[in-house]
Amino acid sequence: KATMRVFVALFLALSSTAEAADYSTKCTAEECDTVTPYSPSEFTDSNVVISYTTSRDDPSSRLAKSSTTFSPSPNGGWQKIKVDSTTTYQTVVGFGGALTDAAAITIGTLTEDMQHKLLNSYYSEEGLEYTLGRVPIASCDFSTGVYSYDETPEDYDLSDFSIDVDSSPTTGNKLGLIKTVLGLSANPISLFASPWAPPAWMTKTNSTVGNPSLRDEPEVKQSWALYFSKFFEAYRNAGIEFWGVTVQNEPAGNTGAWQDLKMTPEEQRDFVKDYLGPQLEQTDPDVHIMMHDDQRVHLPKWTSTILDDPDASKYISGVGVHWYSEVEDYVDWATKPFDKMKDVNSKYPDKFVLATEACNGFIPYIDQGPKLGDWNRGERYAYDILNDLNAFAVGWTDWNIALDLSGGPNWAKNVVDAPILIDTEAGDVFYKNPMYYYLGHFSKFIKPGSVRIAVESTANIISAPMETTAFLTPVGEVIVVVLNRDIAGHEYNIEVEGRGFINVEVPKHSIQTFIFQK
Repeated sequence: KATMRVFVALFLALSSTAEAADYSTKCTAEECDTVTPYSPSEFTDSNVVISYTTSRDDPSSRLAKSSTTFSPSPNGGWQKIKVDSTTTYQTVVGFGGALTDAAAITIGTLTEDMQHKLLNSYYSEEGLEYTLGRVPIASCDFSTGVYSYDETPEDYDLSDFSIDVDSSPTTGNKLGLIKTVLGLSANPISLFASPWAPPAWMTKTNSTVGNPSLRDEPEVKQSWALYFSKFFEAYRNAGIEFWGVTVQNEPAGNTGAWQDLKMTPEEQRDFVKDYLGPQLEQTDPDVHIMMHDDQRVHLPKWTSTILDDPDASKYISGVGVHWYSEVEDYVDWATKPFDKMKDVNSKYPDKFVLATEACNGFIPYIDQGPKLGDWNRGERYAYDILNDLNAFAVGWTDWNIALDLSGGPNWAKNVVDAPILIDTEAGDVFYKNPMYYYLGHFSKFIKPGSVRIAVESTANIISAPMETTAFLTPVGEVIVVVLNRDIAGHEYNIEVEGRGFINVEVPKHSIQTFIFQK
């Protein structure tokens, strides 16, 4: 299986290299595209359908708005979608990205005006309207170096704990970035935190790289749990509240080149039920604790070990998942990542599943770093988001919201891609990759509190069904997202009982979002 994944990764990398066209959008002080919002007043005629389209071969089609109306009869397309708003599934928490040191540093190289253009591109009504944000607890690989909030050895009471480093220009002033985002956002932002590693003195090797483990002494484990509470208290004092926290970023381990705290499922179970759960129940009872925060391939073992233990499960609200497990989306017929997510929902319906991290350009040597304007990477995002949602995910979190053109800064040289890349040498210039627009087809329209509804996609024997998902928003709007990764355009229709048909002609390599009143 591992060999097969390597071959698939190599094939994809070569395919991506062959399609080297740059489909990015350049933003300068003089010109930067925005998304035209829609208004509820546009639905005074209940027959109106508003649509947004992003199409590879039409540069003007980047979340381009248009409208149509329901038709009493379908077109002649072979592909058909039927929406059933009476059958409902999970409720959405949100969509967003990570507010890392690297993002803060890179965004900070722009003038104040361009910083606001970039952040408005994500958080304003003329942008993607992000509603979710991930914050690393202390440093991660997307920092300029390793640091913690308490470097004093054996300081079990954490009397020297301080988040001052998060306000330092040297590390990017992550705290300032978060405050700016919360201040300009058009919507409330649900923030969740994730630790990469504790202070080195809490590990068995006195190091935070090389996949260390937490020391065995109870006082160390209690101190590590207290560290979480101290973090929330310090940020609360700075005016920032958190919705959630993951127990540990990628506890199954990474390459060892950057920070981590390796845990077995049993170790995470015991840490939650004996230390972290009781600690946060006392100090931060409204913070949602998420287990796992790792690759979907690990889900069966980790969920059964932790959630089958009632003393641990009672503290757990949800399960975090990453998408990196050796291009599992591309061999999903073998690894079945989405089926694993559905199994979690089936076995533990009281626990949510949240996609907590994803990025492109993460495969060393084969497909690493940014590829400016790579359309395939945008489609890759949409495929994963759509299938995660159809597998009961309550949201989807991108990795860094912005990086430089090299895919950093990253002290471990673990460079990757991002939806927005900043040209730090040219000055006030940044680029929106196709990933940005594909993400927006979900984040801008599927608001927190939206409920996934049933949708059936069919076709005849010589064509494939359209890839689709649908939601009902809290204000009674139906959102239908349709992805076309095909090399050809298609004619298809969307049937809504009691309303009629939305007849559509979709371009090749495109994505569409439709909005109409229930």
